[in-house]
Amino acid sequence: MRSTHRPGRYPTTRGTDGDAGPVGIPIRPGTPLPPGTVFPRPDRPDAMAAQASPSGPIRPSSAVPVRRTDAAGHTPRHRSSPARTTRTTRTTRTTRTTRTTRTTLAIPLPRRLLSVAALTAATLTMSGTAGVAQGATPSPLWPRGVDVASWQHPGGGPIDWLAARGSGLSFAIIKATEGTNYTNPFFVADRAAATQAGLVVGAYHYARPTQSLSTAVEQARHFIAVTGLTRTAGHLAPVLDLEDTGGLDPRALAAWTRAFLEEVESETGRIPIIYTYRSFWTGKMADTHDFVKYPFWFAIYNDQATPGWLPGGWSTWALWQYTSGGAVPGIAGNVDTNVLCCTSSALTAQADGTHSEIEKWYAAAGPTQANLGAPVGVENPAGGGGRWQQYGNGLAFWSVATGVHALYGPISTKYLGAGGSNSFLRRPVSDIEIAGAPGAQQARFQGGWIYWHPATGAHEVHGRILQTYLTLGGSTSSLGLPTTDEYSVPGGRESTFQHGRLHWDATTNKITTLPPLG
Repeated sequence: MRSTHRPGRYPTTRGTDGDAGPVGIPIRPGTPLPPGTVFPRPDRPDAMAAQASPSGPIRPSSAVPVRRTDAAGHTPRHRSSPARTTRTTRTTRTTRTTRTTRTTLAIPLPRRLLSVAALTAATLTMSGTAGVAQGATPSPLWPRGVDVASWQHPGGGPIDWLAARGSGLSFAIIKATEGTNYTNPFFVADRAAATQAGLVVGAYHYARPTQSLSTAVEQARHFIAVTGLTRTAGHLAPVLDLEDTGGLDPRALAAWTRAFLEEVESETGRIPIIYTYRSFWTGKMADTHDFVKYPFWFAIYNDQATPGWLPGGWSTWALWQYTSGGAVPGIAGNVDTNVLCCTSSALTAQADGTHSEIEKWYAAAGPTQANLGAPVGVENPAGGGGRWQQYGNGLAFWSVATGVHALYGPISTKYLGAGGSNSFLRRPVSDIEIAGAPGAQQARFQGGWIYWHPATGAHEVHGRILQTYLTLGGSTSSLGLPTTDEYSVPGGRESTFQHGRLHWDATTNKITTLPPLG
């Protein structure tokens, strides 16, 4: 995608931010290789020291796209541009010549094969099939689309979206904003024209992280102010384009990213999409697995039929940007080209913004609907991230991190009395559950638990006291069920149970079991 100020999105030569692999031997597509030749992951140089077994996995390259600056001096997000970095191999098309970045690897080959190859430092196109170096493209059955920015409007001219749609495109994702101030001047017109042409549309924000977490919220609000809530049919979920660290270390960058995503999901009720490329995530985000519940838009230009191994713990990809050199009628110059995984029905489902995650859950809730009753009022953003909906006899909370969970009856009343998701309990991580003690119920939250029984009422337990209580057996322990909330005592905190107390000492941070009062 395109940032507004950077001329080079992805390095294509060795030594530029570590994105390119070691120099290898050039091998033409289709060249037979000796049995047992495999291509190790470029991020594991130790694996290159020896040949792997013939049965070992072969992973595609970590080739990455190239960032550029648009006509307005802005760097369009992960997209193509005419002024491309010199690339090592060229593919001639009938109408023009395009250049494709190839990842370089050092591959140990037998001496007899070295005599056949031209032994120059160049790049290696890695095979997705054992024993053959080859090029490939995504399945033509996968919905194809583009992502564009102001760069695709040289001289301010329009995109012919009808021509683009006629070429077989199914969707278009358009840059809306960057940072806290920039708005793509062509966004509104492009989205309207693409929609009128019959394309599914989407919008992305190019992130500019800073040390202050508040800027993540500010940027998210700027993005939503421009795009709206995207709660319509034919509109993909909002996209965060993450390819700039802003100087943050991985921990701080992950916190900034989470704050942005939670603000977007809280305001829109939709699950935002993350766009990035492999080396950025493995390096700048320390390959964190904390975001696997968000759909993944993967940018990798590897000349393969699939994007290959995914970083960050993702097991599937939602979209794949497979080239920045696409040629599409109606769009000037090269354009980033993508596929969506992996059917037209999947595209329709991902582009259905008419129902929030809570609404979709409630429609399929079955018996829980009877416990909750009918919706009361409208769905609202929840404190701490996510959304909540009130019902006649309870509540439903949703966030990407927790999913949807329903609370009703005395536990729901207790939770709201404590402050709901704005309280220390934060968001629910379970529905109402049957507790171990006969006739009791419980619900779990990010910051504690609530227990209820007709004889004791509803009470919360949290922190170190909860940890100890659960270790002892919880509601089935000799302490029984809680009969009070946690309360302050000189030098610490306590909770009272049916058959005893748990005391936390603020000085030692230790928990002591005490007999019942009186």
